[in-house]
Amino acid sequence: MSRYCLFLMMFVAFVWGQSFSADAGVSTLVADTKSGFIIESKEAALPRPPASLTKLMTLYLTFGALESGLLTMDQALPISEHAAAQPKSKIYVRAGDTITVREAILALIIKSANDVAVVVAEALAPSEEDFADLMTRTAQSLGLTDTVFKNASGLHVPGQVTTARDMAVLTMALIEHYPQYYDLFSTPSFSYKGQKYGTHNIVLQQYEGAEGLKTGFVSAVGYNIISTAKQGDTRLVSVVIGDESPLKRDLRAMRLLDKGFHQVAVQRRAEAAGRLKAPFNPLNRKAFIARPPAQMYVPIMEASLKQTKSRAMIALNNPKPVETKLAQAPRVLDTSIEQGDSWAIQVGAFEGRDKARQIAQKALTVLGISNKEIQTPKANNQFFRSRILGFSNKDEAFKACKLLQNQSWQCFLVSPQKGS
Repeated sequence: MSRYCLFLMMFVAFVWGQSFSADAGVSTLVADTKSGFIIESKEAALPRPPASLTKLMTLYLTFGALESGLLTMDQALPISEHAAAQPKSKIYVRAGDTITVREAILALIIKSANDVAVVVAEALAPSEEDFADLMTRTAQSLGLTDTVFKNASGLHVPGQVTTARDMAVLTMALIEHYPQYYDLFSTPSFSYKGQKYGTHNIVLQQYEGAEGLKTGFVSAVGYNIISTAKQGDTRLVSVVIGDESPLKRDLRAMRLLDKGFHQVAVQRRAEAAGRLKAPFNPLNRKAFIARPPAQMYVPIMEASLKQTKSRAMIALNNPKPVETKLAQAPRVLDTSIEQGDSWAIQVGAFEGRDKARQIAQKALTVLGISNKEIQTPKANNQFFRSRILGFSNKDEAFKACKLLQNQSWQCFLVSPQKGS
């Protein structure tokens, strides 16, 4: 064995030992997610600033909006100046631009992006403050009795608190209520605007059976992490809040999981041999985490998303079309775009058919409508028209065009049975 390897092993052993000395400032918990039994805990009911663990509740509400049909994964969310101005960690979104729901979810999980947390909050509620109120009410409904949220990101604000116990319950709620989205927490990387971002979750990368979840840091508490791992048919959640460094936090989380899996194995051997020991302390009853009633959040999100759609994609979806050149060309009847008695609107003309269709689809998103037809006929030159068909009368088409023009889109009417 080389001196370097020997030194490295001694260093890791030293750090490992130091990591688990009595730390009065660290809250910990490890529990079985299926039964809700606490295997080990320390200061698990002590109120602490949650830091970016807060984003688990932001994600919980996002998953709720997806399941309710209020959002889709490919839907674009507009970015405000308030969102873009958030301090790091961030992916430096730009005001007036957009980000899809899928990209937003992965940015929260992988990059812990504070700017994106605000984008989501402002999409699902009238303001970040209103969203934080919804987060707190949802937390109370789930049984997070010692948790109060003040923002969507976890940036430190006096009065924003949680406990290790509450974060474990929230994790179990995510797993139980939204299993269809749970695998997203183990995603290793994502890209936005050509920039690739990789996970810095060391537990996810190094621990056997790890499934991810969330890290966090704020100077008011220290380094936090929630981890889940599955070995065999046992899935555990470990929570560490308030550690001194990322290394200590990660090692502590892995040690908690090790101890948890060992204790579960001991318990099962005792049960099989008829030497049933006293069960672990229950975190909650198994039927434990009742979903918050949909009417608690759906009306708020629905109303807010109507406004969001009208603000979406203004900068991204307002390229410089070549309308002036087309307007100067002779008007030619194009039977491929006949729309019967319905009126249409045109929002641009582009060199590629895919681009023309994409822009028309984005215009529909801004308008908040889906019951219209898109057509991209080729003009009498190299351009493809970007048209939306199916307006019942001139007034309906005029109002749609006016709304787009008020948001800096170019738009004009196309009368029935006519092309231009």
